[in-house]
Amino acid sequence: MLPVGEAVAERVLRADAQRNLEAILDAAERAFAEHGRDACVADIARDAGVGQATIFRRFESKEDLIAAILQRKFSMLLEAAEQASGRKRAWDGLREFMQTATQMHMRDRGLFEAIAERLMADRRMVEMKGRLLESIGALVERAKREGDLRKDVAAQDVPVLVCAAAQAGTTAGRADPELWRRYLQILLDGLRADGLRARLKPVPPPAAH
Repeated sequence: MLPVGEAVAERVLRADAQRNLEAILDAAERAFAEHGRDACVADIARDAGVGQATIFRRFESKEDLIAAILQRKFSMLLEAAEQASGRKRAWDGLREFMQTATQMHMRDRGLFEAIAERLMADRRMVEMKGRLLESIGALVERAKREGDLRKDVAAQDVPVLVCAAAQAGTTAGRADPELWRRYLQILLDGLRADGLRARLKPVPPPAAH
């Protein structure tokens, strides 16, 4: 057992290391979301308030840093899916999950589009993606049983529709960064078994010339 003074010092060092790690990941998320794979490690280190050596002690390569970010993103999506599964009606949970996922995709579009695809071969990513699809699948099947969701919808449709809503929001939403909500709602309306329609977010007026 370590002396009390050494034990306290070790806990402080661990806490400092954890704060540094979170700062690095936060800065890297911002950098990759904006610049994709062209993000510079030196800029990430500067934004995080650490030296480049600190980053490379944690991550041997830029790919390892990207993988850590994606793991954190998948963890957030898994948590959102678990929260969604706790809703009384599965439809409400599915809608909320798709809103959360679309918002994340909009915020981190540069990261996902520039680097996520090539990391899908990573075993850790494949495992987390599988867990996420299982969770979404359980939500989808329950929403079908409860009569809210079309019977022909599959769990694999959900990530594709999330990407479609984010893409539509990016293309058409320069005047309104929240316009993705309109396109997601149109997609959600198309998924309903009962034909109910929600009020759409208005389209902003055309820009004056």
